[in-house]
Amino acid sequence: MKLPELLAPAGCFESVKAAVQSGATAVYMGFGTFNARRGAKNFTKEEMEKAISYCRARGIKTNITFNILTLDREYESLLSDIKFLNRVGADALIVQDLGVASIIKNHAPDIEIHASTQMTIHNLDGAKIAKELGFSRVVLSRECTLEQIRYITSNAGIETEVFVHGALCMCYSGQCYLSSIIGKRSGNRGLCAQPCRLPYKYGENEKQCYPLSLKDLSLAGWLKPIVDAGVSSLKIEGRMKRPEYTAVVTNIYSKLLKEQRMPTDEEIKTLKLVFSRDGFTDGYFTGEIDEKMFGIKKNVPFDNVKKIYSEAANRFADGKEKQLVKVYMRFLAKEEGIYLTVYDEEGNKQTVFDNTPLEIAKTKSVSLEQIEKNLKKTGNTPFYVRNEDISITVEKNFMISTSKINFVRRQALENLLEMRSKPKKRIWHEKQDIKIVRESFEDTELVAMVYTKEQLNIVKKHEIKTIYVPLELAVDTKDVIPVLPRVYKDDEQNQIQNMLEKCKKSGIQCVMITNIGQIQIAKKLKMKIHGDFGLNIYNSWSMEEIKNLGIERQVLSFEQRIEQLRDLSKPIQTIIISYGYLPLMIFENCAIKRKSGKCVCKKEICYLKDREEKRFALLPSFGCRNELLNSQPLYMGDKFDDLKKIGSKFIMLRFTKETAKQCDYICKSMKNRLKIDVKNGFTRGLYYRGVE
Repeated sequence: MKLPELLAPAGCFESVKAAVQSGATAVYMGFGTFNARRGAKNFTKEEMEKAISYCRARGIKTNITFNILTLDREYESLLSDIKFLNRVGADALIVQDLGVASIIKNHAPDIEIHASTQMTIHNLDGAKIAKELGFSRVVLSRECTLEQIRYITSNAGIETEVFVHGALCMCYSGQCYLSSIIGKRSGNRGLCAQPCRLPYKYGENEKQCYPLSLKDLSLAGWLKPIVDAGVSSLKIEGRMKRPEYTAVVTNIYSKLLKEQRMPTDEEIKTLKLVFSRDGFTDGYFTGEIDEKMFGIKKNVPFDNVKKIYSEAANRFADGKEKQLVKVYMRFLAKEEGIYLTVYDEEGNKQTVFDNTPLEIAKTKSVSLEQIEKNLKKTGNTPFYVRNEDISITVEKNFMISTSKINFVRRQALENLLEMRSKPKKRIWHEKQDIKIVRESFEDTELVAMVYTKEQLNIVKKHEIKTIYVPLELAVDTKDVIPVLPRVYKDDEQNQIQNMLEKCKKSGIQCVMITNIGQIQIAKKLKMKIHGDFGLNIYNSWSMEEIKNLGIERQVLSFEQRIEQLRDLSKPIQTIIISYGYLPLMIFENCAIKRKSGKCVCKKEICYLKDREEKRFALLPSFGCRNELLNSQPLYMGDKFDDLKKIGSKFIMLRFTKETAKQCDYICKSMKNRLKIDVKNGFTRGLYYRGVE
């Protein structure tokens, strides 16, 4: 069985060497400003070209992270980076943004694109739509179980990549807005401040704890079933960690993968020492989601890891080379000199000729065994050659010095290494400007999204015509648009489809999706499609992509400033959120249940309180999941003139935890464009301050 790729992180060139010399078969790196670790050092152009060249020469794939959402104004810089990476021969770009994916496809068709875990793909339909969009691989959400991974991998017709070691986020990747809302540092823009690692309280008299801080992931003991599931790539997280960390972790996983065995106690101990948060968890992978998944980082004295790091550093020190590339040799000795041809399995070939005439040996000629022995001395190069792959022809009983044989071997291998390091020429299409489209309408229209039946009744009383409701509520309701859950897995899909079919039979013709993996189910039922904020539509190219996918109306991102939203091309109808407790995170791991050990979400609203005494509501979501809401509601009712500049016809009110009375008050205030008095204040969100 062919083993999957072992994909290791690298934040600098030393980390690249650490990964390669420790057994990685692929490396992923960040470049420029378009990656999810903008706070890392990342690579300059010169360093990136050197790193890609180093990897290519040694048969190591290079995947470059382009996994953030981008703005229209960043187009020229984005295009320049893509053009550079295409020219220097990066193997793949890891992408979150649908617009960026379309730009890469249009301009650099030879380079692969991988769907980042930031795209929140966690079911089969999501993987299929990624394939339809031109992705060759999908990085599955860390929340997927082994069974879900196996099912998607077996049926999607696209490569899958799975995280096997490193940090876990409490929120589904790509759906976290906590850092951006409270600190202007967006995880979707590569600058997450990790507020989930901070302490919170569940109530007034509760002690501080860490309800959002998960232990690191380790699937070291699960590699065989992952391999058996057909996964193409095993990914180690950690681009911001030191090279020695990369070397240690990669070396252990490489051995486990090749030897197809379980880790030893010593290997587990080593992994914990170099980095962990109170140990490791495999809870999402096994489906055992419980209290044991949580932990915080504790500092390990450097003396405890000094020896481990020193041994690891020696492995990738200058001049050290792991023999990774098999070569073939053809040696020929004639009167005019000696020839050595060296070639690899990719068709690269180099021939070196020493033109010093050979003399007939007066006594003992050189033996074939001695020639073979000298040719096999490929140490300190990435090459190796087997006895059966060496062909030696000596026409007469020549006297051939060892130095001559060593010279042609060294020169041929050096030439081959240089040849392998050079990128092959690729296609590049010059840019094509997108046509900017604006909506045309006389006035705005209020629409609403509600969470409860009581809120629905209030909204109807205010004659708001378009009302979005949770799918479960829509089943027994007419004249509404059902909203699919932000997350549901393949084993929940039949339940979702059954409810949606009931909606269709009752006359409902439209559905709002929250993830690209839901497009298929909507099309299957021939329903019109609206898109919610979770699709993370950030730029004009993304708008074109979702239009092509059949989405007719889209909620714009609440992470952008008014001017940025205004400048977006709007080839479809758009919605701007003007009121609501913005959803900041969505968990697979029930934070409500963690408080009391049982589900109490139907009885009361649970809150988390931060160090500034701000209260964040935990809202129950489909499948015993939770959404974390902002501590203050967004309100733009008195800023309609500014909202109108955006050019969206539809202005949305999002109701979640409001009582009927509060809901009524907000509807009146919004319709009359009034300033409001909200207990604990309200926020303008990011419409004026934006994110970094």
